[in-house]
Amino acid sequence: MNKLLVYLLVFFVGVVIFLTGLLLGVYYHTEFTVLWLNQFSSSIPTPSTTPPPLDLSVSSVIRLPTLPDPIPIIYSDTLDESTIQQHLKQGAVVLPLGTAFGEPGNVVVTAHSSGTEAFGPYRFAFSQLSELTVGSTFSIATPAANYNYRVYTKEIVWPHEVDKLPQGDRSTVTLVTCWPLWTNFQRLLVHSELTSVDYKL
Repeated sequence: MNKLLVYLLVFFVGVVIFLTGLLLGVYYHTEFTVLWLNQFSSSIPTPSTTPPPLDLSVSSVIRLPTLPDPIPIIYSDTLDESTIQQHLKQGAVVLPLGTAFGEPGNVVVTAHSSGTEAFGPYRFAFSQLSELTVGSTFSIATPAANYNYRVYTKEIVWPHEVDKLPQGDRSTVTLVTCWPLWTNFQRLLVHSELTSVDYKL
């Protein structure tokens, strides 16, 4: 009986030692991993979120007074949501609604205002769109001409309220982004009208 108790005690102590060693091994493995990453993280390549350089001779861009750099414009040939989401990773997107810059009618240009890195390097393209006020000006440059616009009104609408987009013969542009920031509950619309065109020779 005494031998059995001794064997059980030895077995119990052995199990405790084994589990203690296992836990210590996991702990120090984690600690050394963290130290290694801190020491050598500068040599581990990370994906870049910096937008690529623009070739303004072949690219269309939008220049807003609230942003230091121009935003490339992507012309979508579809209203398919998944395709547009891919385009938004490359800049601001012109929706295919049948009107071109400088022509009678309304052009819709949309871009992200916020989001995670999965949204791409232009996820904050329109983050300061709300800072535009009535009378603010911006320009859209294409390889053929510079189109200058002045904001005449702003509004916040629900996503389904497409009837809020301007109708008529005036040459207008509506800038669209999700609102409030970090949500997609509503849409901020900034309506503008063409004031002048500078053609490139």
